Amino acid sequence: MNIADGVPKQELTLDVLRRHGRCRLRVSGTSMLPTLWPGDTVLIETRPLSHMSVGDIVLYQRCGRLFLHRLIALPEEKFPGRIVTRGDSVPQADPAVRVEGVLGVLAGVRRGQDWVAVPRCRTPASRLAATLLARSSALVRLLLRIRFSPETFSGAPSLSRFFLGDRAGLELAKRAGGPSRVDGSPEVPAS
Repeated sequence: MNIADGVPKQELTLDVLRRHGRCRLRVSGTSMLPTLWPGDTVLIETRPLSHMSVGDIVLYQRCGRLFLHRLIALPEEKFPGRIVTRGDSVPQADPAVRVEGVLGVLAGVRRGQDWVAVPRCRTPASRLAATLLARSSALVRLLLRIRFSPETFSGAPSLSRFFLGDRAGLELAKRAGGPSRVDGSPEVPAS
């Protein structure tokens, strides 16, 4: 999933993360469906590699672009100085990423006006959906069309609650505080 495409936004993101240890970004792309949706606002926090674990969603830089994918392998003898990541709805792992390219870890997701919890372990429904989405770009387009349809389905459960569970991200909302920007530019969350 691409984050804050464009060199000025990436430089600003890196600067904010270095200075404040966290920032908010607007995501684009579909490689993390159904966990993360285009337009979600994510809270990224810096964290040392020793405090990361398999299942965390990490922000990293490669080839001048920022990505937000799930950590599937930490450095070992097979990949010294590198981690391995993969998008939830991508069938294969990304090329190994240098540890120096890892910028932070997903700490929260704001979808609309609500903070939603993103569990480290995906639900069976989420894994099944990701597998289907990895195999069908037509299904991805259909799901996005339903998700972003201007018509509302009153009384219907939200797709994110179906895939992520009913847990509210109240702790994330308290920690992040303040309104998010809608233009996709990084910002420093209120303390």
